[in-house]
Amino acid sequence: MFQGDLSALGFWIFIAAIIVASTWASSRRKAEEHETLRRIVEKTGEIDEARLKELFKEDPSDESAPGYAYRGLRIGGTIVMFLGAAIATFFWIVAGFGKALGHTRMFDDGTWLIAAFAAPAGIAMLGLGLFFSSRFATPPPGTRNEPPAR
Repeated sequence: MFQGDLSALGFWIFIAAIIVASTWASSRRKAEEHETLRRIVEKTGEIDEARLKELFKEDPSDESAPGYAYRGLRIGGTIVMFLGAAIATFFWIVAGFGKALGHTRMFDDGTWLIAAFAAPAGIAMLGLGLFFSSRFATPPPGTRNEPPAR
């Protein structure tokens, strides 16, 4: 086996372990909630609806707030676009130093330009896609993108 095959195998085993651990933790939490409900019923003999709602109430998350996905896509898209620009700038600087140091044979035919900017351009396009897809998410209330109130 090659070294790359073992590292890929290790990566996928790690991902599988994370999935199994999160599934186990979720099922364990639900089992504890049901055990608590069973003990309440055993002690009191009746089910108090207010206590039942308090026990099984889920904490509110930011993910359910209006505009959460909109903001996330906008922020993520902007960060990824600037990351692509930063990588392109890095390759441009490296090429400049290479030419300045006299390593012109590598930079003469222009293939370095294609190789150095293909990946950053792809990364920037991914960021642009994320940013553009925010138009299809629900904007947060009070933004200029909402229709005027009547």
